[in-house]
Amino acid sequence: MPQPARQAFPAAVVSTGSSSEGCRRTGRCRACTVRANALFVDLPLDELDRIAPSVPDLVVPAGQRLYDGGDWPNALFIVRRGVVKLEQYLPDGSYRIVRLARRTDILALESLLETACDHTAVALTEVEVCRVPLPVVRLVMEKQAWLAERMIHHWHRAVRNADVWLTHYATGSARQRMARLLGDLHDLETAALPPNSGRPAVELPSRDDVGAILGITKETASRLVADFRRAGLLVNVGPRHVRVDRAGLAAIADIDG
Repeated sequence: MPQPARQAFPAAVVSTGSSSEGCRRTGRCRACTVRANALFVDLPLDELDRIAPSVPDLVVPAGQRLYDGGDWPNALFIVRRGVVKLEQYLPDGSYRIVRLARRTDILALESLLETACDHTAVALTEVEVCRVPLPVVRLVMEKQAWLAERMIHHWHRAVRNADVWLTHYATGSARQRMARLLGDLHDLETAALPPNSGRPAVELPSRDDVGAILGITKETASRLVADFRRAGLLVNVGPRHVRVDRAGLAAIADIDG
């Protein structure tokens, strides 16, 4: 069947501080390994080149917010590296971490509905994200019908991750949930490495964050981490980094009551 004529994106979508920065962003997008699993996988390269200068990439230190719950950032955030925690604040001022976003995940999808963000997004580790302005997203959606299906795919993945979160971190003993969390963090780091890179170093969240993920006190979190170290399940390789015994953690997660 003949293919429909492609509509080029107008130059007005491009907005960057300098031509050299625009060229850098274009080269970044062409070489990006995340793009195969993110929004613009099927975008022809000539059209990708036209929008790339409008998409800044940001390195966000651990603990810094990308946006607050109730904000409307007018952009989507594609996680290229690291882990972002999504926080929900309770009436008493405490908070729970309701999801962890990883490489290739897209944040602030609510913005597409012109509604405020449901959660506060904070870098759990140092992260690298691409901030895609909503006008760019809407422009691509107008020209490329397949992008709507990609959006549904990412919404579905977010819902599926929420279901996994409930079964992983809201059931079982505290020891079992801790083993699942550490195993999952190990798997996230492994997925971001090239093949045959060996065991990754896992950055431990703060005790407050562990408590907010698992629904336990930070004292319980500290005790469990110390217990796992004594058992040889965690080996320190830096101030906040450990290597884990993945099989040992899986055994606890599966059989501990």
